[in-house]
Amino acid sequence: MDIDVSTVLSQNITLVYDSLDLQAIDSRKLKALITGAQPMVMDSPNMIVALYPPTPLIIQFGDKRIRITLQRESKDIGGIPLWEIALKCHQLAPGQSQLVAYGFNYDVGLGVADGDAEAITIDLFVSNRRMIEDVLEGRLSSFVPRLRFKRDETLYDLVLEPIDEKRIKAHLNTHFEFEGITFPSSEQLEASFRQEFDYLVSMLLRLLGGDK
Repeated sequence: MDIDVSTVLSQNITLVYDSLDLQAIDSRKLKALITGAQPMVMDSPNMIVALYPPTPLIIQFGDKRIRITLQRESKDIGGIPLWEIALKCHQLAPGQSQLVAYGFNYDVGLGVADGDAEAITIDLFVSNRRMIEDVLEGRLSSFVPRLRFKRDETLYDLVLEPIDEKRIKAHLNTHFEFEGITFPSSEQLEASFRQEFDYLVSMLLRLLGGDK
């Protein structure tokens, strides 16, 4: 079966803290994070959202988290160095805020050249389709599996959503949380961000019957 990862739909780095005082965030420094952008900052008691047009970057402070998200579709990751921006955002967090975890989120689109994308997840994950259809008294046309698993000390959350007969959307969350965690350097964060994306691509192709 010929499957390829055709598009990166979005990419994200999320930082998790034990506490995050939004009132202590310097909005002037937040606006100055991206050179040449026209920043817009919207704040409320529970959330700060910063936009940086014309770039498709969104930064959110809230719920004890800083989320740095690139919403633009692309062929690969790294068009905007999220790891450098994550470090700058971490430096904006108040001194009493302690990092307790961080993670990556990737949404990718997979194309199916031959075969049926909606049938792939059913055939792979539903072992007794006939029994389920008998109980439902209907025909199973699609299935959205969610897989949570662990590799070494890293936690993963994978969701596969068939969009139509030729496309599948895959979401992967990679979560790092361990005792004594500290914020890595931007170089280490970049290497890890790229490594986890390469793992996602390789794993999806092997899982869904691709050529790698």
